[in-house]
Amino acid sequence: MTSQESEIRTEIRTEIRTEYTFVKGDFSYLQCPQEISMTKNAYDAITLCELWLWLKTFEPESTGFTYCNHPNIYLIGDKMNTLSNPPSHSGTSFGIIMRRMQYIAKHGEEQFFS
Repeated sequence: MTSQESEIRTEIRTEIRTEYTFVKGDFSYLQCPQEISMTKNAYDAITLCELWLWLKTFEPESTGFTYCNHPNIYLIGDKMNTLSNPPSHSGTSFGIIMRRMQYIAKHGEEQFFS
């Protein structure tokens, strides 16, 4: 991607986000419907499991979230599968979404949005 293409993408995202009113737990500002669904699913699962504080301080071992065997990760994954529209994660997509959730836990959803 050229720097000009990157600038255009940044401008488009900025325009989309400036038109959006931030609502906690609503990820419709993301670009891809599947990304929205997976992010919302994980967010809801962590909220229902009441594990935001734990996730804020947790750092998985060298395997990352993809191969993490901590019981709370299993609780979150199991809860994700019980919610409507379960995400059908690959190991990689689960790891990416959990890093996203960790960022939200540490910095807040409004910071993630910006």
